[in-house]
Amino acid sequence: MDALRKWNYRLEKIWLVIATIASTLAIIVSLLDNFQNIEIYYLLAILTWGIYLVRRGLRKQLSKKNR
Repeated sequence: MDALRKWNYRLEKIWLVIATIASTLAIIVSLLDNFQNIEIYYLLAILTWGIYLVRRGLRKQLSKKNR
């Protein structure tokens, strides 16, 4: 169970980094393109934040069950 907990923690941090990068890139691209045809970048950022939050919820749920 320890190995699973470590992997969940690592994957959660990886998705946090990916979500932060995606959000930053979405803002930069929108500024460079004068806010035209940028919806897909924000959609990608929202998707990565969603995956991060689901991972975080799963980790917290698993830690509550193991107590």
